[in-house]
Amino acid sequence: MEEITKADPRTIDDVARLTAEVEALRSRLDTLEAGGRHNGNGNGNGSPHQAPQSRRDLLKLAGAAAAGAAGTIVLNAMPAAATNTNPILLGNQTTNDAATTTDIFPTTATAPAPLFQATGQGVTTTTTVPPTTSSNPNAPTTQSIPLIGAIGPGGSLPTVGTANDYPGFAPIQGVGGTATITTTTGAKPVSEGVNGYGFGPTGIGTTGESDIGYGVVGGSGGIDIAALGNGRILQLALPNAMLTAAPKGPPNYAPNDYENTRDGNGLVYVSLAGGAWVPLQFGGLNKALFTAATTKLLALKSSDGATFVDMMPDSSPGIGLTGGPDLVLSITPVFDCYALITGAASLYTDTAGFNQAIGIAVTPSGAAQNIVGWAESGGSAVNSPNAAHVESVMALTRGTTYDVRLKWRTNKSAPGVTIRSGAGPFPSNAGLANVSPTRICAFLWVNP
Repeated sequence: MEEITKADPRTIDDVARLTAEVEALRSRLDTLEAGGRHNGNGNGNGSPHQAPQSRRDLLKLAGAAAAGAAGTIVLNAMPAAATNTNPILLGNQTTNDAATTTDIFPTTATAPAPLFQATGQGVTTTTTVPPTTSSNPNAPTTQSIPLIGAIGPGGSLPTVGTANDYPGFAPIQGVGGTATITTTTGAKPVSEGVNGYGFGPTGIGTTGESDIGYGVVGGSGGIDIAALGNGRILQLALPNAMLTAAPKGPPNYAPNDYENTRDGNGLVYVSLAGGAWVPLQFGGLNKALFTAATTKLLALKSSDGATFVDMMPDSSPGIGLTGGPDLVLSITPVFDCYALITGAASLYTDTAGFNQAIGIAVTPSGAAQNIVGWAESGGSAVNSPNAAHVESVMALTRGTTYDVRLKWRTNKSAPGVTIRSGAGPFPSNAGLANVSPTRICAFLWVNP
């Protein structure tokens, strides 16, 4: 390699230009890494990857440009050699002749060991146990030895019987020592094979990525993967390319034996045996269940027999109830759904021959008077309450606000006639603000 001298025809401008090219390549590399991070299927079943990652050629170009920019000012060859059984020394020329090689790997009949190993104080020696065949009949006949084996203080490689069992084919393998820590339930021994720490709200302790396989895997005779901090787990929504009707689900790929994920609307899907996806039903008051009720005596006088109106407290002289309307729901679903809407009342009339109809009004709906369901109650006796029930099922759209009400009318024009809702009161001396409840309910069922 040539050396740049003061008389070298290359100028500082050449170095600056090549440095700029390196920075441009670095920017492209960052873009590739950011763009490919969440595109993998990650289901471990070999499904095609949406945007496979390939950075090797770019890294080669960046390295070549860096070398050209630096010249021999930075890059200098340094010999490193040793004879067998002796340490490798930087800056040392080999004393072997051309017919002799220098081994930097475990030789025949030695116990498996890392090429480079960092060992803490008080570590149990691992080379005292000769290698034996694993007791697992499915174990491979050869093992790939880790490039770096870091064994913590008090740590030792695991054994099977009296023989060391060297697991895994990863380039880095850590074996934890044992420490005793104080917890709220008493002292507990802890051993950590690999520990990563990230600082601040954007810090990442340990990461793992794959193209179409698994990013991070944990295996144990107990719990494979645990969230032992605050118990929180972050899971991003699937990209649109992996959803059947983006941003809606379900996912368009076959799931694992058990898998859960969510679509762009936040709806969670879980897999069933046989490869089917089902949405996870939400629950809770004012999330999947909405209800309103009143125990006031309600009254409607002189209905035109055609128009459904709000059910209001009886303000007749001598009764004088105020307020209302109370049978009103405001629903903004957080997921696409079907709503089962019900209404219940104890209805009666003060004049024979006039029946009472209750209806469910939903705005917006497109139905006449926005009445999506109604029922009629009647009887020949006056002031004799009859239990009435009405229900309707309709589709609601995520993010749309719906006004849902229970309304009523008579079956025909009824000038001077009054219909009422509410039997009782109960107890009998409780007053007309404590009659049987009139209620409206809405139950939402996920509909992806």
